[in-house]
Amino acid sequence: MTDFKRKSAEREVNSDNAPPNSRLFIVCDKDITEDDFRDAFEEYGTVQKIEIHRDKKGESKGIAYIKFSKTSEAALAIETLNGRCIGNHPRPLKVLIANNRDQGNSRDCKEEERLLRLFVVVPKDQVEADLKEYFNSFGAVQYVNIVKDRETRLSKGFAYIKYYRLIHAAKAFETCDRSYKPVFADPRPSKGEEFSNGFSPRGGSDTSRPEGCVLTVVCSPSVNEDQLWRLFDLIPGLDYCEMKRVDPRSNRTVGTAVYTNTRAASYAKKKLHGFEYPPGERLIVKFDSDHNHHYHYAPPAHPVYQQQPPPHSYPQDLKSLADTIAQATSLIKAANLNDNCHYSYDPSYCSIALPAPQPLAPMDSNIAERLFVVCTPSPPPIYAVKDVFGRFGGLIDFYFLNGKRCGYALFSQADSAMEAVSSLNGQEICGARMKVMVAEPSKGNHTD
Repeated sequence: MTDFKRKSAEREVNSDNAPPNSRLFIVCDKDITEDDFRDAFEEYGTVQKIEIHRDKKGESKGIAYIKFSKTSEAALAIETLNGRCIGNHPRPLKVLIANNRDQGNSRDCKEEERLLRLFVVVPKDQVEADLKEYFNSFGAVQYVNIVKDRETRLSKGFAYIKYYRLIHAAKAFETCDRSYKPVFADPRPSKGEEFSNGFSPRGGSDTSRPEGCVLTVVCSPSVNEDQLWRLFDLIPGLDYCEMKRVDPRSNRTVGTAVYTNTRAASYAKKKLHGFEYPPGERLIVKFDSDHNHHYHYAPPAHPVYQQQPPPHSYPQDLKSLADTIAQATSLIKAANLNDNCHYSYDPSYCSIALPAPQPLAPMDSNIAERLFVVCTPSPPPIYAVKDVFGRFGGLIDFYFLNGKRCGYALFSQADSAMEAVSSLNGQEICGARMKVMVAEPSKGNHTD
């Protein structure tokens, strides 16, 4: 490749990546034309380029890229057009932020962090409350984390701001005071990885939190980090969970749960200390005050969860995990925190804003309504489906038919079931589109 061609290619790549998150990746009907795209997307901003990928015959592959002039324009287009049909084409669009060309085609499981979290430079005397108040002017902030020195507990002069919605993160990125020098933050590194300056926001961010926000968790060695995360995430305000080590003396795993505020951490300790997870083995949850001590104290005498199943009935798959977390959700009915969590929006999880989690109805409740659910192209994780449908209240259970991509939601309240139908039909859960309808009257046992 000549120098001229190489420099031209570099300029093209750079223009696609600037500003960040302004280029969309679209899965679409193969009959959609460039004019169709332009008519639909120009309503939301300046479209700089439309690329429809074609095969050797010149026919569309059903994949396209659209480049906007601003990040906020791309964000608005995603929130409005993802899951919608354009023109006379019957297939709904799937609209995502495109990866940079140097990132390849694989999509990171930490996509949300890349799109919703900003890294900013702050005065060392600025406090989190003031920073959150300022950035809330662009949209609801999930949390603010000013990074502090491990020894002095003084600000290092930079912070992370995480939003619930991409459009709000984009507005803050574009219009906040330039002294903050905002950039979209890289996802937290995997366990063991660190940034070049020695700061690991996942492995060492407990240093940036007041002590009252950090909990030490002692649990069964059968519990993995993902399961621990999902359990503690039932309490609004969780920042992250991490497994630290196995204590050889007690054969127990020691982990950490970090919350964005002390009230959330206190509530998590109150509700989850003594909770049996997995059934038969109680969690020990306490405030983290000494990183080097050992754990030989007994779990609380009065556990929160009283059921006593046989020993070693560990949840080994997602279904068992979902059932255990569903029991925990019933236990933790409401966090009663002043954290604006009445509705949450995470397009990578569900394509609509969801109400706050609600407890499941008892398993022996009368079934007032059954919903039939078909997933395309494949069913999402069962724990996600139970969580989403459960948020409308009165959900008894959800199950998929064996080997099928369809299943049933059982509700104890007919009005809750109808609200789930009107809200979720045609929407996506973890990338799977849901067709939700009232089921035909059951001819027998609901376990079909």
